[in-house]
Amino acid sequence: MKNLPDKRHLSQLSVPGTHDSAAYNYDKEGKEFWNCQNIPLFSQLDAGIRALDLRYALIDGKLLFVHSVALLDKKAEVVDIIRGLHAWLQQPGHQEETIFVSLKVDNGEPNAADVKAAMDTVLTETANLWVSDHTTETTLDAARGKLVLVRRFPFDRPIGYDVSHHWQVNKWDFSIPLNDTSNARIEDFYLLQGCPGDAQQQIGRKYGYTVDHLRKAQKALGEGHEDLWITFSSAVGDRLSAPEQEDVTPRVMALGRGETPGMNQRLVEWCETGGDGSNKDNRPVGIVFMDFVNIKRQAQGSGEESDFDLIRCFIEKQQVQVKQQVKQQVDD
Repeated sequence: MKNLPDKRHLSQLSVPGTHDSAAYNYDKEGKEFWNCQNIPLFSQLDAGIRALDLRYALIDGKLLFVHSVALLDKKAEVVDIIRGLHAWLQQPGHQEETIFVSLKVDNGEPNAADVKAAMDTVLTETANLWVSDHTTETTLDAARGKLVLVRRFPFDRPIGYDVSHHWQVNKWDFSIPLNDTSNARIEDFYLLQGCPGDAQQQIGRKYGYTVDHLRKAQKALGEGHEDLWITFSSAVGDRLSAPEQEDVTPRVMALGRGETPGMNQRLVEWCETGGDGSNKDNRPVGIVFMDFVNIKRQAQGSGEESDFDLIRCFIEKQQVQVKQQVKQQVDD
């Protein structure tokens, strides 16, 4: 973000992010469904990720990271990771960056008094680490070196971008009012039903909703609208009972299977070419949460290799857009 203009609004960025960012090394039953990443949080940041989707629960008096019923780490507490993220921003070469942090209660009752009290303590202790002014017109210079809270939990005082109310489960295009003039526009169609056992159909369906939302974001942001756009490319298919059928896990959805390309490969193609023969569009897309961002499948599905094209595509898309804006200003 260091090359982006200071007065760029936070809502006018393209921000590559990871979905269920802490779910990278779960090793118990069901791990193929609970794991959504392949590298730790700080390695994700080093690779260019600037938005983290962190889910937690209150367990034995501590806020710990979970993915639904799966306890991801018995020791890492939310408050310690928040401090660690801010410490990463203070390192040489990182001071011009910012990190969007989405926090959500993923197991338990979000409105429970003890859960809210525990989070109140965390936010009080880390108050100086967060951007103080959360509007869609907040500029990047106010956020450099700080964390930006995307709040998916109810709270008794205003803090962060509040998207805790009216979040629609498994929907591909919905709005949550942020204030009188702007909304959060969200795509979170994550549970694929209706086409069991067919990875090609399930991935294709999810891709269609995702790209449709990204294009809407580009159009709106290109016209100067100040909404906060959030897109999840992550999804999972149903668990299948027939032994001859393979589950469409988050990894299959992201990376594909056999001759079927996954979401990540399709998004790289979309970023670079428009995906359907249309022209490449370099306008910003908002925040995009993705799975297994550091891996790609080799040709003909013969294996996997480390690759960061997916992150690069969104970063380069944004930088090209900034260059276009600068050129236009010079020409004017």
